[in-house]
Amino acid sequence: MTQQKHQCAHNCKDLCSALERAAEKEKKSILKYAEFRDECTYPDVKIMLNELILLRQKSIRLLEETKLKLRTKFDVLDQIREGFNM
Repeated sequence: MTQQKHQCAHNCKDLCSALERAAEKEKKSILKYAEFRDECTYPDVKIMLNELILLRQKSIRLLEETKLKLRTKFDVLDQIREGFNM
C-alpha cells in the first residue's frame, strides 16, 4: 500500500485542507461500516458497527467545530491586520 504525503502550506485561510481530508476519510469510513453492517446478520456485530459509525460521526462534528474555530481565528487576525493597514 502506498502512502500519500500531504504537505500543509499553512496558508489555508478559512478552510484547512488537513481537516477537510480527515473529514472525508471519516465519511468514507461511515459508508464502509454501514455497508458491512447491512450485509451482516449477526446482531452483536451490527451493534458494534453502529457504534463505530456513531464514533465517526462524532469525529466529523469535532473536525467541523475545529474548522469553525479556525475560521473565526483567521477572521480576527484579518481584522487586526486591516486595522494596521489603515
